[in-house]
Amino acid sequence: MGITGMFNPAALFTAPESLSNFLTSQEKAKIVTVDEKGNELGLLDSRKVELEFQFNPASIKVVKSVAWKGENVARRNAPDLKFGGGAPATFDLTLVFDTSSNIEYRDVRMYTNQLLKLVMMSGAVSDRKPPPQVKFQWGKLTLFLAVVEKVTIEYTLFDPDGTPIRAHATVELKQQDARDDYAGSTNPTTRTESRKTHVVQLGERLDMIAYQEYGSAAHWRHLATANGLYNPRDLRPGQILLLPPLP
Repeated sequence: MGITGMFNPAALFTAPESLSNFLTSQEKAKIVTVDEKGNELGLLDSRKVELEFQFNPASIKVVKSVAWKGENVARRNAPDLKFGGGAPATFDLTLVFDTSSNIEYRDVRMYTNQLLKLVMMSGAVSDRKPPPQVKFQWGKLTLFLAVVEKVTIEYTLFDPDGTPIRAHATVELKQQDARDDYAGSTNPTTRTESRKTHVVQLGERLDMIAYQEYGSAAHWRHLATANGLYNPRDLRPGQILLLPPLP
């Protein structure tokens, strides 16, 4: 026998209806080299890199700060602060590359060497060019233009002959994007119409996310359309969803 009036949290999240016509978006994230206007570098530019990740990042943390300056004043518990300008936004990427199942191309450095190009000068010694600016893209999500400050690569698996076949890499990026000043107050975390995102956790469903964001599980179709999802039941942990406002 059931207990009358018992609260059932699952009742808040109704199963999405008629999902058979949807397919999961499997777009890969990538880093591409660009000029100061955000245009991709040409094929003949020795600095050109277009690196598509084998495994998408599980999360992206963007840090943006500003400076407020003040001098200690006698008989004051706290000084008046003067705005000292904005600091560049930063974000890090943690990536995994694995060629252990690739019979023809075993050396994982086919990927990691592309990362190293992002912190290397190029050209003749008499006419050296600095490392290029880059843009991070993941489907509809595009972050601000940036430069790569640091690349850390750890090789964790090798063939018997010493060929590295698995690597973990950390890429630290810093904003180099004058468009924020030209465009006025913009959000440096994304250049898309929808500024808010959600990183999918294990076990989450689209109707649950819709309830948390909009207060009603019925808005799952709005999320599916905004993210080009054809099978919302097939969400994967680490997937980034756009959370656009309701029309």
